[in-house]
Amino acid sequence: MTHITVYGGVDHIGGNKILLEDGDTRIFLDFGEQFNFKDDFFADWLKPRDARTGLKDYFHFDLIPKIPGLYGKRWLAHTDLKYEKPSFDAIFISHMHFDHAMHLKFVDDDVPVYLGAAADTIRRSWETTGGTSVSFGEHDFRTFRTGSKVNVGSMEVEPIHVDHSVPGAYGFLVHTSAGCVAYTGDLRLHGPRSDMTKEFVRHAAAENPIALICEGTRVSPSDPREDLSEMEVRARAMELVAGHKNKLAIVSFYPKDVDRMRTFRDVAKATGRKFVVSAKIAHLLESLKGDSRISVPDPMTDPNMLVYVRQGMQRPFPYEKHYIDMRGSSDHVVNSEDVAKRQNQLIFHNDFTQLTELIDILPSPGSLFIRSKSEPFEEDDVQDEVLKNWISSFKLDFHQAHASGHANMEEIFHMVRDIKPKVVIPIHTEHSDLFRRCGRSVECPVVRKTISL
Repeated sequence: MTHITVYGGVDHIGGNKILLEDGDTRIFLDFGEQFNFKDDFFADWLKPRDARTGLKDYFHFDLIPKIPGLYGKRWLAHTDLKYEKPSFDAIFISHMHFDHAMHLKFVDDDVPVYLGAAADTIRRSWETTGGTSVSFGEHDFRTFRTGSKVNVGSMEVEPIHVDHSVPGAYGFLVHTSAGCVAYTGDLRLHGPRSDMTKEFVRHAAAENPIALICEGTRVSPSDPREDLSEMEVRARAMELVAGHKNKLAIVSFYPKDVDRMRTFRDVAKATGRKFVVSAKIAHLLESLKGDSRISVPDPMTDPNMLVYVRQGMQRPFPYEKHYIDMRGSSDHVVNSEDVAKRQNQLIFHNDFTQLTELIDILPSPGSLFIRSKSEPFEEDDVQDEVLKNWISSFKLDFHQAHASGHANMEEIFHMVRDIKPKVVIPIHTEHSDLFRRCGRSVECPVVRKTISL
């Protein structure tokens, strides 16, 4: 018998943990952390004591499922779940976003993890630049690309690239004794590589899958997101930057979105500016430039890019020190003093966590702030309220320009109709019931309840 049990990603966006069993073979598709999943019991400095007591606090509030034979011994030492040798064969990661991969560290290191080659590069860079707060465990990380076929017990897993807001994103066709089970991961059709998503859909349709595990981030009665393409983001950003000729342009977007990095590099070139990125982004781009299948700008050689280093750090991370030591000898490395003096010549990338750099830079009133991620401010979002206050304090001119990493509802339903699965299992969505409009049989999963195929 073939079974699917969804442990995360039911009735919410993110946190995918999907167990697929075929006879004695057991694999997980993704093992991520749900957005804000701790917020009911933890906030600010009140955090789970995982460094001291492992999974004890998570189990107490049922934040992570108690599954025998899955977690590492160190994480179970202070819990009532007895350690057992792993009874799972592998975990397949669709892409390196934290809501799909962040809980890998809790899994026994003897369970191998499969992921795309670019995704593994991102993983290693993330661990290097994230400090002690980021770990994905000491697994045997095994990489694949489109065209690979991975045999695990009675299953054969065929990864096929899809377009998403991070490189190295894949969907999976899992061949089981009952037939093919397709899994979309996260994908879109309006991105610069929509051809990859279309290729996944074609291959999935050719397999006549018995089930399609399908993301539905934007399946909603009302979707506030604009359907901008990356080219449209570029056009809007160029118009905004050109309209602030004598001011600093500040942009905020997810620091692993390579497409957006290329976009703002191009905007900088077209408007006669230079695009300034953090040392963390520079490390990621330099890590990815060795992959011949991904086109990434090199901030240390690109004439339209600079690398920003923070000042006053007594113990900088080694990756940051690498760039700090080059300031003075390389005209590609700048600090807050340099940015402050050249405001009308630069586009400055600034993450929420590094807003304090604006205190040193002191952007002139009326400077441009482009939010190029998520959606416009939401009243119940604490970070958004804080960001509002910073923008108001510095008298910045706020604008939004973002291309979503997810297909809209119409596109998702169109893909489902093209693939023609016997049953659709919606995940990564708050509105799984709306999938009943897609014209196929739908099984809305119940968390931790097994679906037999």
